[in-house]
Amino acid sequence: MKKENVIKSCYSILDRVTPLDFDCGRLCDGKCCKGDAHTGMLLFPGEEKLIDSDICINTNQDGVCVAVCDGSCNRHRRPLSCRIYPLFPVIENNGDTEYIDVQFDPRASCPLCEGEIKLNRRFVKAVKRVGKYLLLNKETQKEYREICEEIKDINKFRELLK
Repeated sequence: MKKENVIKSCYSILDRVTPLDFDCGRLCDGKCCKGDAHTGMLLFPGEEKLIDSDICINTNQDGVCVAVCDGSCNRHRRPLSCRIYPLFPVIENNGDTEYIDVQFDPRASCPLCEGEIKLNRRFVKAVKRVGKYLLLNKETQKEYREICEEIKDINKFRELLK
């Protein structure tokens, strides 16, 4: 499957679901929709052509494309990372079997990550499906696996600090 089609399929999966049944941005004044030249939401391969033209695309210090907006983008043309926030579908291994485990993204700064508010189950299931779709293209899969490893490393480090 072409990388652009993978991303479009992911968008479609998430089109009608959100973390909560109300605008969760009211909890933190839309903190996740604000960034600067050095922060933003990661773009998957091929995604820069699909997002809102009002969203600024920067390359961070690691050479990764990120989207930065002022909180007023077209929600139907926002990046995949925005759509799954504050979760991430992490690839895990159980012996010889790979599976997708939806987790709070340890890189996220969101009140929902504190776990006191129950997330929409349909949203969580949709994020899991997105993980499966990201495996359908070599480029998206490579980027996706790298992010999963980064998240696992962050989680291991946090465990060491406890």
